[in-house]
Amino acid sequence: MKMVNCKNNGVLLGSVISALLLSACSGSSDSTDTVTEVDSGTASCGSPMTELSSALLEFVAAPNVTVVLSEDGCTVALESAGKPDHTSSYWDSGNDSGLYVEPEDATLFDAQRSPGDIEDYINDYNLTVPVSPELASSSSATPLGAIGISISGAPIFNDSEGNGDVSLGVIQGFDRNGAHTGPQTYHYHLEPKAISYDDDSLVGIMADGFLIFGRRCYSSADYPTDLDESNGHASVTLYTGSGAEDAEYHYHVSTEQYLNGDYYLIFPGNFQGTPGDIN
Repeated sequence: MKMVNCKNNGVLLGSVISALLLSACSGSSDSTDTVTEVDSGTASCGSPMTELSSALLEFVAAPNVTVVLSEDGCTVALESAGKPDHTSSYWDSGNDSGLYVEPEDATLFDAQRSPGDIEDYINDYNLTVPVSPELASSSSATPLGAIGISISGAPIFNDSEGNGDVSLGVIQGFDRNGAHTGPQTYHYHLEPKAISYDDDSLVGIMADGFLIFGRRCYSSADYPTDLDESNGHASVTLYTGSGAEDAEYHYHVSTEQYLNGDYYLIFPGNFQGTPGDIN
């Protein structure tokens, strides 16, 4: 992941600048602090990071995620509160959060709604990944439960629901962000429209350290045509330089329409890197 000096495509430069200023303040107890001096003699990786990349600063700017760079600059730890920062029909309808909205189709939703409100669950999701993730010699299947952390703070799940695939009956209980509650957490299965909808926005980071973006590719502003079986490829992104040498491997939300509706699975494939535990 590389640092860049500017940002495009509607991403707020002010958020990044604010985060940088916060991390530079001496004596700050904020968990967004970055390492400014790295002892290369003690680093356990070939290319230690001296400050958080612009992509990771997007997580810093999110209200429900904290990011800490290790002292040797080789790994980054993310911690999420497991709750989204956007509206949902899974917030308590009493609206103490100020984020509750009525479901788009109350009849279907009420019939299929998963039990529990977002406020009912207290979760912390912790993930430590290398600053420069690498492709593994072979892919690995995703488990049930959290397989990534989104930019909103809510976890990302795969295309399974219990012992089966995400079915139309399950989808009818999703909110407008392709998410629901259970077990014990609010999580996404489908493209989360509050974060990304048919665009190239940063969606989150997967357990193997690779970033995941929306259905479109920043490098072409169109749907990528060279994706592997995990909807991943190497290209420049909003957070890299523009040269061919700046290309980085990353994932995309699936571009394949699911169950003949306006549904797109976030991550139906395998990890192409070495996944860490999200706990």
